Amino acid sequence: MVPAGNFMMGSPEGLGDYKERPQHEVTISKPFAVGGYEVTFAQWDACVVAGGCPKAPDSGWGRGQRPVVNVSWDDARQYAVWLARLTGKDYRLLSEAEWEYAARAGAPTAYTWGDKVVSGNANRLDDGTTTGASLR
Repeated sequence: MVPAGNFMMGSPEGLGDYKERPQHEVTISKPFAVGGYEVTFAQWDACVVAGGCPKAPDSGWGRGQRPVVNVSWDDARQYAVWLARLTGKDYRLLSEAEWEYAARAGAPTAYTWGDKVVSGNANRLDDGTTTGASLR
């Protein structure tokens, strides 16, 4: 569960992408639940077999318990709708604000560990390198 609260959404001047500015305060008025792990190919493929989702190629990474890749926002929404029907519970995708609020984990900085990219703290391809580290 992620508690209700306020946070500064977006990036401050000089950090992040221009599309993330201006930084502004957002209120999350109600607590919400979010999955602790990515949807796996095994979970996704169950939706495919049931006719609720399109098949997703694994691009050679493998399937099974690996996180599903190559799905669009609409595909992911279809999965949430299928899961809700299957379980009788309310599932949906997070809003952009909810996702950022949960990902920040209360940190006021650009990243949960601070304002600078540090080797081992992120997978980043935009700077030409990748560390292979997890964000968890």
